Amino acid sequence: MNEKKILGLVAIVIVVAVGLPTVFFLDSSNTSTQLPTKEMDFVVSAKSDCLRFLNSSVPTFYVPFTVAANENWQLTVNCTKMPGGANGWTDVYLYKGYWDRGSNNTCKAGDLYPIISDIQNADFEIKANQPYIETFGASTEQSYTVFFVVPPGGPSEFHVALKQL
Repeated sequence: MNEKKILGLVAIVIVVAVGLPTVFFLDSSNTSTQLPTKEMDFVVSAKSDCLRFLNSSVPTFYVPFTVAANENWQLTVNCTKMPGGANGWTDVYLYKGYWDRGSNNTCKAGDLYPIISDIQNADFEIKANQPYIETFGASTEQSYTVFFVVPPGGPSEFHVALKQL
């Protein structure tokens, strides 16, 4: 066999042997699994001028958690300060996976672009008098991240609580 062909074949084998695991590692590092969640109770606040989720600079709150098999956890997001008063609102979005790439439960919508196609609208609007309350649980361990955009027009504040039922 020709020496150039052997060297070419060796180079291809090395590229595949190094490149393929690297691609799988990078793809799997896009989301991470977390140990089952402990109870959470915190407040997030921010200000925004835009409500468009696809605008990359829009501040977005997120709550990542993992529910162990056969456990039920209740997430409550209560608005304590909403621009627009009774007319103010923000949509809730759900990602079936654990995402924690922001800081202090706040990120920019653009940070979510790598997983945007997997984020679903939860078909719920948080309002000043209407908290988001949802129970999560299954027979197998599941991870979730709940997102909601910071409403425009002034400072916003939300109380987030995750409790085991």
